[in-house]
Amino acid sequence: MITTRRRFLATSAGAFAGFQILPSSAVGANERLNIAFIGAGGKGWHAIRSLQNNAMVNFVAFADVDERQVTQARKTNPEVPFYRDFRVMLEKHGKAIDGVIISTPDHTHHYCAKTCMLAGKHVYLEKPLTHSIAEARDLMALEKKTGLACQMGNQGHSGGGILMLEAWVKAGILGDVTEAHAWQNIAWTNPDALPAAEPVPDGLDWEQWIGPAPMTPYSSKYLPGRWRGWFDFGVGTLGDWFCHNADAPYTVWQLDCPSRVEIESSGPNKLSFPTSAKVTFTFPSSATGREFKIHWYHGKDKSLSRPSELDEEYAMPAGGTFVRGSKTSVLMDTHAGTPRIIPKARMMELAATVPKVDMKRSSHWDNWLLAIKGEETCRSNFAYGGRLTETMLFANIALHLNRNLKIDPKTRTIVGDTEATALIERMGDGPYVRLFAQHANP
Repeated sequence: MITTRRRFLATSAGAFAGFQILPSSAVGANERLNIAFIGAGGKGWHAIRSLQNNAMVNFVAFADVDERQVTQARKTNPEVPFYRDFRVMLEKHGKAIDGVIISTPDHTHHYCAKTCMLAGKHVYLEKPLTHSIAEARDLMALEKKTGLACQMGNQGHSGGGILMLEAWVKAGILGDVTEAHAWQNIAWTNPDALPAAEPVPDGLDWEQWIGPAPMTPYSSKYLPGRWRGWFDFGVGTLGDWFCHNADAPYTVWQLDCPSRVEIESSGPNKLSFPTSAKVTFTFPSSATGREFKIHWYHGKDKSLSRPSELDEEYAMPAGGTFVRGSKTSVLMDTHAGTPRIIPKARMMELAATVPKVDMKRSSHWDNWLLAIKGEETCRSNFAYGGRLTETMLFANIALHLNRNLKIDPKTRTIVGDTEATALIERMGDGPYVRLFAQHANP
C-alpha cells in the first residue's frame, strides 16, 4: 500500500507520543540475532552482503521505499519478507526483531532510528549519524536513556589504522603534533536551483522517501545517491566523508566540540553545497593539553597540496588523513586506513623502534552484534558518533551561511549568530515538524 502524506504525518507524530520505550529482549551468547533492514539497496545491499553468511545473524525482513533498488537483495533472499513501509515491518515482526540496520538518505536517519529505538531495537545507523545537530543530540540522549547497542557506520573506526596511529603517537614517534589534515577529492554539489519535476517512477513511494523533509516534486536528480548533494536531504561531501577521514585524529587526540570553524569556499549554495571548500576546526583542548586543529579539504580548487615528504613513486590518495609531526609525518588512506610513515627512508630508519600493534579485533559489524549480546561495547556508539557528526554539521552551517562560526564548547552553542543557531535545531520543514515537535524530546 502506498503511504499517503497525511497518513505518514499522522503516524510519525504518533510514533513518538508518550515515549513508551519498549524493553529490548535478552539474547543468549549462542543464539542468532534476528536482524531487519531499513534500506535494502545501495548501502543497504552492501550491509546485506556483508552479513549474508555471518553465523551470528538471521535475516527477518527488508524494508525499502524503492522497489527498483532491492532486486538483488530479494533475489538472494527470496524467503525474507519485504515491505515498503518500515513501520509496517516493525508492526508485523517487532517481537522477533533484535536489531535494525538503517541505510537510508541522511534526512530520514533520525526518524527511522528513533522509531526503532523506542520500540526497543538495537540500531546500526549509517554515517553521518543525522542530518542536523538537534537530531544527533536527541539520538545520543535516547541511547543513554535506553542502554541499547547503537553503532554509527563509519567502518574504519573498528579497523587497525586508529590503533596503530594511537600507539605511534603515545610512543613519541611523531613528536609534537598540533594539527591534522583530512580530505576527499569528490564534490557532492548541484546548481543552486531546483530541478524540473518528473513523473514518479513505478515502484517508488515518493512521499515516504521525502518523509520529514519539505514536500518536493520528484526528480531523477535526487536519486539514487544524488540526494547527498542537496541540502534538504544530504550533507554534501563534508558530511559524506568527514566521519571517515577525520575519524583518526578526532579519536587519537581526544577531540570534542570545536571553539571555531573557519571556512574558505567556492561560494554559498542555498539548495546544495559549495563545489570546493577548506574548513579549519579549532579545538580548545586535546590529548596534548593544548589547542588542536583539523583542516578539511574537498573539491578541485581547495584540495590539499601533495606533502613534500611523499615519495615521487607514490600517488597522492584521493582522500584520507595526513599528520605532520615535529619528528615524523604520517599518511593514511580513507576510512582511517593503515598509517604509513613518509618518506620511505624515514620509515626504514624507524622500522626497529616503531611499536608493534595487535590489529586483531572484531569487525565493525561484529562489534555491534557482540554488543547486542553483551560481549562487547559499540566502538562508534552514538555518544561518539554524535559528537563527530555534530562537529561536521557546525561546518556545514558555516558553509551554508558563508561565514565563520564562534562556538562555546562548554554549552555547545554558536555565539552571536541567531541565524546559525536556528540551523542547529533544524529537523526538516512543514507540518511534519509541527507534529514531531510535540513529542520529539525525551
